[in-house]
Amino acid sequence: MKLHISWFFQVGIFITALAILISRRPDALLNAQFWAEDGKYWYAEAYNLGIMHSLVLPKSGYFQTISRLSGTLVQIFPLLWAPFIFNLIAIVIKIAPVNLIASARFSQFIPNLQTRLFLALLYLALPNSYEIHANITNVQWYLALLACMVVLATPSRLLVWQTFDIGVILLSALSGPFALLLAPIAAVVWWLRRSKWSWLLLLGLIVGAVVQGIVILLTGYPNRFHTPLGATPGLFAKILATQVFLGALLGQKGSKLVSSISFGHSIIAIFLTVAGIALFVYCLLKAPLELRLFSVFAAGVFGVSLLSPVVSETIPQWWILWRPGTGVRYWFIPMLAFVTILVWLLGAKRPPLLRLTAKIALVTMLAGIIVDWRYPAFADLDFKNYSRQFVEAPIGTKVTIPINPPGWSMELIKH
Repeated sequence: MKLHISWFFQVGIFITALAILISRRPDALLNAQFWAEDGKYWYAEAYNLGIMHSLVLPKSGYFQTISRLSGTLVQIFPLLWAPFIFNLIAIVIKIAPVNLIASARFSQFIPNLQTRLFLALLYLALPNSYEIHANITNVQWYLALLACMVVLATPSRLLVWQTFDIGVILLSALSGPFALLLAPIAAVVWWLRRSKWSWLLLLGLIVGAVVQGIVILLTGYPNRFHTPLGATPGLFAKILATQVFLGALLGQKGSKLVSSISFGHSIIAIFLTVAGIALFVYCLLKAPLELRLFSVFAAGVFGVSLLSPVVSETIPQWWILWRPGTGVRYWFIPMLAFVTILVWLLGAKRPPLLRLTAKIALVTMLAGIIVDWRYPAFADLDFKNYSRQFVEAPIGTKVTIPINPPGWSMELIKH
C-alpha cells in the first residue's frame, strides 16, 4: 500500500510541476518552435548527416549526447512534431529533480517533506532562468543538477531508481563537461560511505570525465570564441552580486533595475558579494555534508563559467557578463545553491540573525518570482508553413527554415 501511495504521490508531483512550468511559457508546447542549436545542429545534423554520424560529433569542444539523442529520436516523427517533442523532453528532464527531492531518498538530508516541497517549488519558480527553459540545448544544466542530486541522495534498492541513477550519471557525464567537476564530489561521497553503489556512480563519472577531457584536449574548443576575459575584481563582484544573488532574489527584471543605478551600484555589488560569500563559508562550516558538497559543486560551476564563458565574439567577456540577462545558463546552479542555503538557514538551530536574514531574502525572492514568472513567448515564425513546404519539396532540395531567436535558421536537404 505504501508503495502505491508513494507512486501516486510522485505522479501528482510530476503533474503539478508540469502545470507550473507550462504556465511560465505556454507556447513551448502549444506553439512549439525550434530554439537556436535545437534546430540548427541537433535536428538538422541528425537529418542531413545521418543518425550514427551525428551522434559522435562533439559540439563546442565536448560531447552533448542528450541533445544528439533527442535529435535522433525525433527523426521517427514528422518535422512538424519535432519542436514539440524537443521541448517536452526538456521539460520532463527539468521536472526530474523535483520528483527526486520529493522522494524518501532525500529525507535523511532534509527530513521534513514540506521543506523539500518548498525547495522544489522555489526551483520551479526560480527567477532569471528564461534562457534554459524548455529547450534541448540547455537541458545539460538540468542533467548536471540531477547527476549531483543522484550522487548525494540516499541509494535505493529499487531497480527503477537504480536504473534511473545509472542512466542519469552516464547521460550527464556524456552531455557536457560537468563530470570533470562532479567526479571529485562523488569521490568524497564514496570515501565517506564506502558503498558499492557510490563506487559505481563514481566510476561512471570518471569514465565520462576521461572521455570528455580527451575530446576537449583534442578539439581545443574550436567553436568557442577567443575574445579576452577582461577580468577584474570589480567585475567579479558585479557578476556574482547581479547574476547570482540579485538574479535569484529580484529576477532578471529586478536586477536590471538595480544595475541601472549609476551611483552606488558598485558599492551594492561589493556589499552583496561579501554577504553572500560569508553565507557560503558559514554553510561550508556548519551545513550537512550534502549541502556543503552541492555548494562546492555550484562554486566550481561558477568558477569554470567565469574562466570559459561564451557571450561575445568581439567584446571582452566579463565586460558584458555582469549585465542581467547575459549568460543565464551559467548562473542557474549557483543561484539554486544560494536559494538552498537560504532555506537551510531557516532551520530552528541557526542563529537568530541568520534566520532573519534568510526570511527577508526569501520574502524578497517573491518579488523576483512574480516579475520573472511569465517567460516571453517565442516569435511566431510560421514554423507550420515551413514544415509543410519542406514535406512538399522535391528530393535533393535545400530548404531553409527560420527559427528562434530571430536571425537563426536551419537548413535541411530533402531526402
